[in-house]
Amino acid sequence: MKLFATYCSANKDPASGQLPAIERYTSDRISGVYANAKSAGARFAILSGKFGLIGPDTPLEDYDHLLQPEEIAPMTARVAETLKAWEITEVHWFSVAFEMDPDVRRYKSVVENAASMNDIPFELEIWEPTGMLGLV
Repeated sequence: MKLFATYCSANKDPASGQLPAIERYTSDRISGVYANAKSAGARFAILSGKFGLIGPDTPLEDYDHLLQPEEIAPMTARVAETLKAWEITEVHWFSVAFEMDPDVRRYKSVVENAASMNDIPFELEIWEPTGMLGLV
């Protein structure tokens, strides 16, 4: 199964209680990647710095957590297990350019290394505010 994935967003719906991840994160990038995944018949996931790789329907409360450097190794192992459990055969990772937000490198590193641990091809696609730009 092909996976289209991206990282979480600091911008969230502040509603109390739990919302599906696709509703909690208020990001054009996340909703755009989700739409592209549906069009391509691919599985969609968001890498949360707190919860790991989650699906769009995963219920989330409002939270604030940026993946820290010391969390990369344990999160990589966690994501590798998820990729295996989900029977993912290729990963398409969508990210803004690293110059726009250097912190997103951590998230990319987690998914790229987790894919490598499972011998899964990894492809990075740069996301522009207007949509996908292309392969890197």
